[in-house]
Amino acid sequence: MESYVKELMRLGAEQGVSLATLTSMRVGGEAALALCPKDEQTLIEALRLCGEAGLPLMVLGNGTNVIASDKGYEGLIICLNKPWFAPIYRGRRVRVSAGMPLSAFILDNLAHGLRGLERLYGIPGSVGGACAMNAGAYGGEIADCLRSVRALERGEPLELAVQREDMGYRKSPFSFPNRIVLEAEFELEPDDGSAEALLQDCAKRRRDKQPLEFPSAGSTFKRPEGHFAGALIEQCGLKGRRIGGASVSNKHAGFIINDRNATAEDVERLIELVRSTVLDKTGVLLECEVRRI
Repeated sequence: MESYVKELMRLGAEQGVSLATLTSMRVGGEAALALCPKDEQTLIEALRLCGEAGLPLMVLGNGTNVIASDKGYEGLIICLNKPWFAPIYRGRRVRVSAGMPLSAFILDNLAHGLRGLERLYGIPGSVGGACAMNAGAYGGEIADCLRSVRALERGEPLELAVQREDMGYRKSPFSFPNRIVLEAEFELEPDDGSAEALLQDCAKRRRDKQPLEFPSAGSTFKRPEGHFAGALIEQCGLKGRRIGGASVSNKHAGFIINDRNATAEDVERLIELVRSTVLDKTGVLLECEVRRI
């Protein structure tokens, strides 16, 4: 195992990296190893080494929908949170690296006179993460414009056409561990002059309604059929409910925030309190949207 660790460090991996620094909730212990690959070949080599060593592996983008355990992670965290190349525009088609921040990509589209993803502006994740979970907001989602994905499957790069019927609410066929998004291609529309106003409107709604001033993992729960998670939680009198350093946001009950140096245990206990209370009072079982490390 020691020789594999040395090889991973030769690729740029670091030891003992705080998971709180890699995730937007800002909780978690240490990862044994963390690597931000400089290119596709480095990523493929890291996957090969982990497979040969039997080392556990987790892939993150910006870590914005993740809760990391206080116990840390005994394997390798791969962070795809930096673009390997600038977006490539060919008419209405644009190819973008998985590590590019989604909001930066949307602004770049506008600078090139294209629109289509403005409703997603302000989502803090990466393009790759947005593709993996079919990110959506305010009536729009990644699948609206996504046409193909270049991804690793069992360590091999594949170009995969997007089938609209495979893209669902917060799910896609491009998520880890089955696949790792490398690049994505979008088909956009010429900006008719409305894109900037829509972007600014969605950004304002997000600022006004969401607790962006505190660390969180974004919306904690999926939208239950026929309901809104935040409304159910508020209806149950849980706004402001606290366990340790974690609380249900007073601004939007669908968010659990880290406003007093929370631990992952604080967050997890509060999630379970919310779920059990909502189930008991409304009969609706909330499903978590966040992933765990």
